[in-house]
Amino acid sequence: MMSDHAYEHKHEHAREHKRRRTGPGALAGLIAFLFLALLAWLALRDHGAAERERQQQPLARDAPAQRFSAARALDQLAAIAQTPRPIASSANRRAREHIVGQLQALGYAPQVQRAVVQKNYVDYNANYEAVVGVVHNVLVRVQGTGGSNAGHPRPALLLAVYYDSERGSLGVARGGMPVAASLEMLRALRHGPAPANDVIVLFADGERAGSLGMQAFAEQHPWARDVGLALRFDGGGSGGPLILYNTRNANSAAIAGWRRAVPDVRGSSLMHEVHQLAPGALRIGALDKLGVPVLQFANTGLPLDRAGELDTLARLQPATLQHMGSAMLRLVHHFGQAPLDPRTSGSQVYFALPFGATVHYSAALAWPLAFFSCLLLAGAGRLAWRHAGMRYTPFLQAAFVVPALAVVLGIGAWQLWMHVPALHRAWNPAAPLHALAYLLGVCALAAAFYLVAQRWLQRHTGAMAAALAALGALTAVLLLASWLAPGASYLLAWPLLAALACCAGLHAQRVQAWPPAARLALLVLGVAPAVVLVPPALRDSFLVLSPQRMNLPVAMLALLLGVSTLLLAAHARRYVARTLLLFGLGGLALAGSADEAREAPSMRANNLVYYRDMPSWDAYWLKPAGPLDDWERSLFANLTRPHYFVSVFGWSEPEQWYAWAPRKGLEFPFIRVLRNGKAPDRHADFTLASKNRAPEITLDVINARVLRATMNGRTLLDKEAKTLKIIAYGMEDETLHFQIRVKDDPIFGVQVKEIVPGLPEHLLPPRPANAPALIPGSGTSVAADMLWFY
Repeated sequence: MMSDHAYEHKHEHAREHKRRRTGPGALAGLIAFLFLALLAWLALRDHGAAERERQQQPLARDAPAQRFSAARALDQLAAIAQTPRPIASSANRRAREHIVGQLQALGYAPQVQRAVVQKNYVDYNANYEAVVGVVHNVLVRVQGTGGSNAGHPRPALLLAVYYDSERGSLGVARGGMPVAASLEMLRALRHGPAPANDVIVLFADGERAGSLGMQAFAEQHPWARDVGLALRFDGGGSGGPLILYNTRNANSAAIAGWRRAVPDVRGSSLMHEVHQLAPGALRIGALDKLGVPVLQFANTGLPLDRAGELDTLARLQPATLQHMGSAMLRLVHHFGQAPLDPRTSGSQVYFALPFGATVHYSAALAWPLAFFSCLLLAGAGRLAWRHAGMRYTPFLQAAFVVPALAVVLGIGAWQLWMHVPALHRAWNPAAPLHALAYLLGVCALAAAFYLVAQRWLQRHTGAMAAALAALGALTAVLLLASWLAPGASYLLAWPLLAALACCAGLHAQRVQAWPPAARLALLVLGVAPAVVLVPPALRDSFLVLSPQRMNLPVAMLALLLGVSTLLLAAHARRYVARTLLLFGLGGLALAGSADEAREAPSMRANNLVYYRDMPSWDAYWLKPAGPLDDWERSLFANLTRPHYFVSVFGWSEPEQWYAWAPRKGLEFPFIRVLRNGKAPDRHADFTLASKNRAPEITLDVINARVLRATMNGRTLLDKEAKTLKIIAYGMEDETLHFQIRVKDDPIFGVQVKEIVPGLPEHLLPPRPANAPALIPGSGTSVAADMLWFY
């Protein structure tokens, strides 16, 4: 006898066959797919490209005075970004003096905020790092004409940039470009209408050391209490348009003002979530301490390498500087006139639609939308059980298989990248054509696999069970996204709501009486939101993330395929999967044929370290393991390959090149041990003064769990720590008094390093004229000592 399960499947297949016979023909299916393809094209098309291109046309030095000119800003940038500008260095001071001088020349009255800032970091394993820095912020305040509002001072607009850089980078785009844009914007602002609100411009110091300057402003400067809205500008690359990169506490007024002031500046709350996953993500930093809405703008085209060697003036695109500066000026004009709402809000959801429209609403709506999706899922399931005769067993089978399909797609995409090295040549974010070919190839292969798997699943469970299982899995993901990443929830919520409403509607008795073409139109409408929202997000997220993170774009593809299950089940013929397979293989072949050449930096950082070591009473040239040029090989002629330098560093440091150097480059740290406390009051008490006026001093406590640490009476740590690292910036030649109390009665040490940017050039051999150019002032000098307490 035929089992109930087999009998049910037989009738389900019969009903499916009948639906296919009486459904719309191939022509109607082709029209539906063409319509969805048109929607996808409209979604992928950049409707603001013409306006953005107009705003990016660099203006010359003789441009009208009230306009922002990239040429004038480039003059400022060339003066700032001549050498690296790490915090507390002489180059940092020169950049600050240039900024102050330019502001005074423009008729402003800048002030320099000198402040001492402390920031502590701790990881999950109780490893502590205490950072103390002396920062010098430059501030200028443009007085507004609006007076008070209902007897209360009008909130001020804050525009924040930073002027320091890493030790081995010129910091042209990352730091320098926003500074130059701000100076030129302030010049143009003098020739335009005066703002109604006060405008405060902050040139922060110490950003690359942990956002110390912005923390000093937020915590210690009296103007911080006047701020109603903060705009931060960053350079994440040497090219590309400006985007709204990140938000914090942004209310609807801030989001609406962004869209009105600079409609050519794109952004979405999804990309905010994606950017935080990217390596070297830009952070809002200490501005969140202001307790007001913060909008962060940045460009990310022509990405910078981690070493900073690509962050040069020659590589910078003037169009990017023009776009940043003109957007900065328009934002100041808009928010400088509009009443500012300083009230903070939970995160906002915002995203673009075709033809330049933007939707934004409070992220608090993510949960109601998610719960409504759950109700629709339950309603669609009830209708399917009542009218289509679906049973629990096939649904549970499909509910297990569908999530497994998504996992297999993600693992497969990652394995493809890992095991086909030829594809690695395609990934060059500076030239995304081959990278997009790789993306399309992976997506086509994944879609083909999904179609084949869905056909198999539908034969065993029925089309409705497979569709409800896919929508149920996506609903679970929506609940998770509403909790962990509400800014990304819209990408799931609106496609799911449309697909679930369509799925429920197809089982309504009135809809079942519709002609086949009308039911097909309902299916298309159910898929349309996913087609509009997913392809742009898939493309943009892929270009931000590296292919090792291909799981996120594939997850977006799985969303698109999941909400399209019913449409695919009814109209995807066998040739669709085969065509996608061919397209996928062709895309991967095109990606694999990409030119393997990579952009070579016009200048490279000098990775040499001059290290003077007190315990060995000697000095050394050091360089991380890697290839040597001819000039470096002459320094390390004693070695044929990198080695562990055990006599100085033990086994704790990696292999490196080393050679003896003259001992005349730096002075040793000047340390006096005042007391070596014994148990039960086990502590170290000593003073330290830098004869090198080192911009950075680090202390590492070795072989002891620290209970308390102070510097000049300032508490650095007051709880037990497994390890402790202290970093002090900008102390110059001040005498620092440290007291470090440890647990139990160990023999412990304190390693002291004074770090000075640059090298003692007079001790180095002349560099050949034909050798690659080095970034001026790069390289590092270190004077080290070790204190042992018995």
